[in-house]
Amino acid sequence: MDVRTNVLRILVALLLVWCCSSCAALTESQLQTVQKLAVSGDSVAAAPSVLFRELAAIRTERGLFYAASLTGAQARFAELNALAAAALEDEKLAERTDVCVDVLNSYLRALRSISNPVRWKQIGTEMRGLGNNLDSVILRFNQLDWTDLELPEGVAKLSGKYAGYLSENYMKNRQTVAVREFVSEGDTLVAVCVDALVQLLRKQEVQELIDNESTGLKNNYLAYLQRVEALGQLPPVDHDRRYMTLLEDLEKAQKIRDKCVRGLQSLKRAHHKLLTALDKRDRIDYWYNELTELNKLAQQLNKLL
Repeated sequence: MDVRTNVLRILVALLLVWCCSSCAALTESQLQTVQKLAVSGDSVAAAPSVLFRELAAIRTERGLFYAASLTGAQARFAELNALAAAALEDEKLAERTDVCVDVLNSYLRALRSISNPVRWKQIGTEMRGLGNNLDSVILRFNQLDWTDLELPEGVAKLSGKYAGYLSENYMKNRQTVAVREFVSEGDTLVAVCVDALVQLLRKQEVQELIDNESTGLKNNYLAYLQRVEALGQLPPVDHDRRYMTLLEDLEKAQKIRDKCVRGLQSLKRAHHKLLTALDKRDRIDYWYNELTELNKLAQQLNKLL
């Protein structure tokens, strides 16, 4: 019995050495940091679509004020139809942006999933659970009163304990390879999508769109107020409140655009630095500044959105 136990211990030790030396596993803090990048990047990547849909909503709202200022039914009818057509065009612009956003979001969510430490912990937990169950049934077998045979409890405990440990480390090492390969392949994807979105957001037409909406909102609401005054009425307070909210939304849209550009560029830098850190097996604090900047911008964008 002692010989079998010793042989098993030696085999377990050799397997442990092989598992641990085959590929240095990512530490739990490294995996958590990859998770943080994926979560923060997800917030930043979603911002462009939100921006364009917000501008479209502002255009529709201020157009409704203008339509309400028109005196003729035909003129008002034509304005409402024009608003509906413009809303469809705005949605097409947002949908074009969604393509890049969806690619980025899909990649970042997959990265968050593949780097989740629960994946390898569950395997080890399951194997240890199987080992514990094996201990239990062996004990029950050895308590049978109709046989003189006995199963060795010690071997069962050893296999239960170390099978879980070996399985956990094996999965950690496989996960390390998977994360490195995934980040390596994804770096070009992130760079291309970020560059495309930044180019779009930096276009003069986008700035002109924000400026035009600001001017148009003021002019359209003034026209509405003049119409209400001509009728000898007072505008509802809710309309005044809505106008002030739209002005605030436009101010936020400008900030979203600026921070979105910075956030996307930060995501690109942080992701590339992550790739370098994983390839060289550098400490995660090697790119701490990049991740801190990304997290900060993501939080600011979340507040604005």
